[in-house]
Amino acid sequence: MESLASTVTFLEAEEGWRRPSAFLWRAEAADRLDLLLLGAHDEALHARAIGLLDAMEAIDGEGFAAIRAAIRAGEGRMALDAWLDVGIPTGQHYDVLDHVLAGVLAIEEPDVARPAPPPDMVFYQPTPARHIIDGVNRARIAADDVVMDLGAGLGHVPILVNVLTGARTSGVEREPGYVARAMEAARGLGLRDVNIAVGDARDADLSDASVFYLFTPFVGTVLRDVVAKIEREARRRPVRVVSLGPCTRTFARMGWLGSDDADPSATDRIVVFRSLHALA
Repeated sequence: MESLASTVTFLEAEEGWRRPSAFLWRAEAADRLDLLLLGAHDEALHARAIGLLDAMEAIDGEGFAAIRAAIRAGEGRMALDAWLDVGIPTGQHYDVLDHVLAGVLAIEEPDVARPAPPPDMVFYQPTPARHIIDGVNRARIAADDVVMDLGAGLGHVPILVNVLTGARTSGVEREPGYVARAMEAARGLGLRDVNIAVGDARDADLSDASVFYLFTPFVGTVLRDVVAKIEREARRRPVRVVSLGPCTRTFARMGWLGSDDADPSATDRIVVFRSLHALA
């Protein structure tokens, strides 16, 4: 069985994890060290392991700062290029790409009350970053699009979509603390075309958006009302709906939407719908 001593000795001699781009290696190594540290009693060995963890954190910090600088210079997509080949991912777990995005955005989650959400509202859960990239790719989001995230939370989708495509992005989120932190992050990255507002999706102005994104932020009558609002917009112009989670089944039942996905009701991956006149 792998021991803390052998792992520490190996990592002290190994140079690969020290490369700035080796985020995955460092994340896996840090997880392994954290696990092996549980119950460790050798103070000297413990100190060596902590020293490795501190070094990994420092290298990650330098990498995050370099990506932030690239985003401010308008080169964010290039800086993230190594992460963009995600295929068609499934599942709602998080991975090293979320670790990178969290480090780049540096959003400290606000201390907000967590009572039970209002009827038909769902507790906030960030979209895994690989699904955001998948949605950008398969919805063919471009710089001339306007993307609206209905239930934007801490702004991961509007921010990352803007960085990757140059599209103007917006969001609506009912928790003011989340909106404040999201906009702080966007401003810190110099992103002028990201706007997230406090509000209820049922009252949001959808008239500019060409792409709507939902990670099942609500269900029941709220979802029904929002779907009806999107349908009214689809009668005026072509729109795309990018969805993840159980709300996808609702969109799959809509006669005014179509999808070329093999399973338009799938809930474990992104599904892209297009208004039917856009498919014609």
